[in-house]
This record gives sequence, structure tokens and C-alpha cells, in this order.
Amino acid sequence: MTRFNKAAGRPAAGHGIVGRLRRRRACLPPSLASLVPADGRVLGSVPLADDGSRWAVATPRFLTLLGPEGVQVHRGWHQVEHGRWDADSSTFTLSWCDDSPPLVLVVPAQIKQGEGTASVDIAPFARALRQRVESALVYSVTGKLPSGLQATVSVRRDSRGRLYTASNLPPSRAERLDDGDRAALEELLRRARDGVGLPTD
Repeated sequence: MTRFNKAAGRPAAGHGIVGRLRRRRACLPPSLASLVPADGRVLGSVPLADDGSRWAVATPRFLTLLGPEGVQVHRGWHQVEHGRWDADSSTFTLSWCDDSPPLVLVVPAQIKQGEGTASVDIAPFARALRQRVESALVYSVTGKLPSGLQATVSVRRDSRGRLYTASNLPPSRAERLDDGDRAALEELLRRARDGVGLPTD
């Protein structure tokens, strides 16, 4: 599930010539845009450094982080368990379906661009993140394991369009379940697969 704080806006710029200059929007530099792996159009992007040297880019199937050394992160949206925007710290936090640590993206309010500065609009990137993560989630079931642990199993669509199942329990934790919890989790997996017509054997 993707969650976003509604109070995500930036302070409005002033009026007049100074206001119009301040309202200039930050854009992904062509030198970095050329490094985005081919995946249709860019749906949204945000800078991750106030000098504009690092960016997070959303395309239809992938999240890509770019920096001076090139592509730093390139992962499918189906791998994101959930995302959250914190307006107070100007931070996106993405949790993954596997054991990877959360990805924390701190977005500056403005960046240096040319001889001046440009303000950062997070809305297109936030909208793309929410829509793409949700589009990868096809179906889910939730249940309580005998130990009391809450588990969710989802059917997701990967970047190639194939369906697969995953749980909110990272593999390292799922491997430590006792027999009762493991059997209950397997039952949730069967229910999820049955819900979309996938084989349950």
C-alpha cells in the first residue's frame, strides 16, 4: 500500500518578475535524461541533491536513481511494498518486498540550475510512484498466523507482465516461522493464487 501525507505542498512563490523567476521548475538535466533506461516516457522526476547532480526518475515499469556515475538504482515498481512521503522532512521512503533496506529519498526544495535556482515540484513523481506501485498490485489477502503475526500475501505483476505471489514478510523472517505459522502462510498463498486463477499446487 502506498501512503502519502496530504500536506505535501511547497510554499508558494511570490508575485511579479521575482516571483516568476522563483517559480521556474527544476528539470531533469539532458545529460542524466539520456541515461534513463528505455521504458517509455518519464512520468515524473525529483532531484536528490541541491546541485542537481542526483535524480530519482519514474517511468512506467521502473524506478531509476541517477547520479554522476550513471545509474545507481534500477528496480521494478512491483518490488516496492509501499511508499510514503513525509512533508516535514521532504522525504520519500520506499519499503521493498525483499530484505533490502528501505530507500530514503530526500528532496531539496530548490536546486541550482544555470545561473539561478529552480523550485522543485514533487507532485508528478509522487503521483507516478503511487499509481505505478498500485498498478503492480493485482490482488491480496490478509490473515493472522497462529502466533498472532499479521500476514498479507499479494499477487503482483512484474515488469514483464508476469504474475507472481509475495508476502509482506521478508524472506529472512518467513524462513524462521514455526510449522504452524508456515502452514497458515501457505494457505494464504493458495488463497491469493486461487483469487486470480493461478495454479494452487
